[in-house]
Amino acid sequence: MGGVGVHMRFATTLAWSLGLSLTIAPPAAAQERAATTGRSIASLAGVPLKTRGGKPITLGSRIAPGKPTLISIWASWCPPCIVEAPYLNKMRKDLAGRYNFLYVNRSDGNPDPSQPAEAIARFLDRGGLADSDYVVADVKAYQQIVAADLKDIPDGKVGIPRVYLFDSQGRQIYTAYGFQPSEAPALEARLKLAMAK
Repeated sequence: MGGVGVHMRFATTLAWSLGLSLTIAPPAAAQERAATTGRSIASLAGVPLKTRGGKPITLGSRIAPGKPTLISIWASWCPPCIVEAPYLNKMRKDLAGRYNFLYVNRSDGNPDPSQPAEAIARFLDRGGLADSDYVVADVKAYQQIVAADLKDIPDGKVGIPRVYLFDSQGRQIYTAYGFQPSEAPALEARLKLAMAK
């Protein structure tokens, strides 16, 4: 699995650097099972994160009760995340204040050598999210957020982008891995339905 991940990352990076249009890398077999649902946002409240400025916080401190919550996990080197960002930004602006939006940068170090500050700034600017109040999850926090999605994956790494949607009562109702533009309307419809309940 580790070798496959290295080859996929190299192929993705190569394709992106050559300017090819790449929207999603195929998920590993263990990630193709049914989406994880049913857990409570309260089970993630204590996950330690950092603000974009480096201040320690918990995930729960970013959750206003009584609203649906959309958690999106990304990294600046991830081509599908780059494609996804403008769609998340549109929802963030169109539905502002009606749901909790947690934009989580998966960091592999402090600092993360694969995500220098200028790469993150470029990523956010390109997606229209330069003003977003994103948070940072280290490897351990990331693993806590993805939780059951780590099952049966030997190296404990799952692909990104990942989206988790919780309803206004805090129950997880949807999970997605990867992104294609054709999926954006369905995600927005799910979010609006969760806001209506």
